Amino acid sequence: MKWFTSMTLKSSISHHSMKIWNIQFARLLTIAIVVLLSSCTLDDPAPTDQSPPLTLTPEQNLSLTKLSWDHVNVTGFKEYILLQSSNSIPDNPTPVVNQDVTVVIRIKDVNETSFSVSPNLITPTVCYKLYCSVDDRFLYSPTICVQQNIDYVPGFFDSGCHAPGIDEMVLFDRTTDDLATINYKTASISKSISDFGFSFPSLEMSVWNGTTDVFGFDQSPASLRKFNYPSLTNTHNIGFSQVLWAVKPYHEFVFVATEEFGQSFKVLGRNNLTLIDQKIGISNNQNIAVFPGDSLVVITFGVSSSKRYTINAAGKVIIEEDLSTRLSQANLQNTCAQGTELFIADVFGSIFNRNGEKLGALSTSQNVFIQMIRLSPDEKKAIFLSNENGMQRLQIADLSNLPIVTLLQSFDLPSLNYADVIPEEEIIYVVGTSFNSSQAQTYFLKYPM
Repeated sequence: MKWFTSMTLKSSISHHSMKIWNIQFARLLTIAIVVLLSSCTLDDPAPTDQSPPLTLTPEQNLSLTKLSWDHVNVTGFKEYILLQSSNSIPDNPTPVVNQDVTVVIRIKDVNETSFSVSPNLITPTVCYKLYCSVDDRFLYSPTICVQQNIDYVPGFFDSGCHAPGIDEMVLFDRTTDDLATINYKTASISKSISDFGFSFPSLEMSVWNGTTDVFGFDQSPASLRKFNYPSLTNTHNIGFSQVLWAVKPYHEFVFVATEEFGQSFKVLGRNNLTLIDQKIGISNNQNIAVFPGDSLVVITFGVSSSKRYTINAAGKVIIEEDLSTRLSQANLQNTCAQGTELFIADVFGSIFNRNGEKLGALSTSQNVFIQMIRLSPDEKKAIFLSNENGMQRLQIADLSNLPIVTLLQSFDLPSLNYADVIPEEEIIYVVGTSFNSSQAQTYFLKYPM
């Protein structure tokens, strides 16, 4: 009887111990699962099923859309991720990027709670959604869609020119061979004429003695044409036997650089394009810079050699000097920036003074190429278009401490063919064109200076 009682007691104790062990094992297993599920890396947060706790607030500033949101006051912050699309972005628990939804920017600073988006999507409506990566999950905002402030006119106007103080510019439509005057502030066409004399023209607008003229030239076949503004009447034409590299009107003169043997540098009279003087000059692709003074200083910057000319009041060359400076690769003449003391040209934005000395460059990277350059009205800043591995940008740089060039602002640009950049005191106008659903359109974008 004692034996039976002892066995029963031992069995009961054993059963009780097994039950306690099972409970402890279940608890340990639960803890292990929790630890496993909470061990996602910071680079791979887990999805969240919370309703959208973030809010995006849009504000239009010219062609920019400023997006703002509240500061995320939580521990474990990793980054903000701003998405954009031409359509509404679904409320996915994690950010999904594909051919329709792209990343605008990733921000690692929790206190940075706004960003101005450039219209790199040329669509009437653009939608945005903000994600915030926090520890093991994402927070996100509802999608907001905004109407973009982009003016446009029909036509493929990929070559243009303007002059300070005139709200209209002159552009050439390559698909219809039309020459047109367009108000770049209101995107309205004032006048358009059919012109079948150009192929791929470079245009220059010049004001002198109360008269405004437009000079257009093709490098090959080499021809120079003069138009009155605003009538767009073609008043004078002149042809050349070899490639016409560059044309630069200045006051009563027009300076020309060609490939004609023994007479590649020419000084023409502005009124009727008659020859005043000519020199042997230099060969190969080149750009022309003109600096004011009692005698004009004209420099032809080439890829193989350069020359500096001193021109008297009658348009005659009185001094001719060889220069050691060279262009890395010349651009079209109307893509260069001309100031009273500085001239900026070539694919790296090389900066020269009136002595032909190189003072610096806008780009020092072999992967960044400068496409079009302008100077601010006070000539202390360079405003230029750059291309880095296919990414186009509008950039503003400070030139007040050369040879140091300080980048002040940068805006991503849509993929367009750009015709002109017009900087004013507070606004920069950028003109570019593209085919949209087989319809050519020219857009007028506006950015703060």
